[in-house]
Amino acid sequence: MSAKVLLKPKTKKTDKLKQLNDYLASIRKENFTGYIKVNFTQGNIGRVEKFEEILKK
Repeated sequence: MSAKVLLKPKTKKTDKLKQLNDYLASIRKENFTGYIKVNFTQGNIGRVEKFEEILKK
């Protein structure tokens, strides 16, 4: 019996950029009050971090 290897399909660079653009458009509608940090690795999106400030009243 041989081991079965499952390969995760790679997301193309253009697909990742479209997903990021769609996400940014959606949080813009929700009155997002923070900032987004996008790290690129060799021309590809490596990590996306979202920071939001919580205001106390």
